[in-house]
Amino acid sequence: MSKYRIPRKKSKYYLPKEEYLTAVHYSLRYPSLLAEYNAIADTSGTIRYDRERVQTSGSFDSTESTGIRLAEIKTKLNIIDTAIKETSKEFGEYLRMGVCYGFTFEQLKGKGMPCEHAKYYRMRREYLYKLAKKI
Repeated sequence: MSKYRIPRKKSKYYLPKEEYLTAVHYSLRYPSLLAEYNAIADTSGTIRYDRERVQTSGSFDSTESTGIRLAEIKTKLNIIDTAIKETSKEFGEYLRMGVCYGFTFEQLKGKGMPCEHAKYYRMRREYLYKLAKKI
């Protein structure tokens, strides 16, 4: 994690070390959360009424637990997406690639990111600050 510097106390985006690193790792969970959400939301394995009847018991409702899990994951994804949109509307996709997928500034620049070093890192610090306040 040497590529993430903890903001200093004089910075307007200052966070304690634990909160800052929590926001960093929360962002890095985005790809796995998105993959899990897409896997659960795939309805190809759901109950179909044109097939044999399914017997259920009253003790456990798998549909309910799946729906609750989908809602939890969607909430986490929305927190990250909202923080990105609040930080930058025009560079949001590049910011997402950087903070969620671990792309470096040089890799983002190679993908055509139009902003420069200082602006990108200021956006990243602002994003992590906003995310930490939302978590």
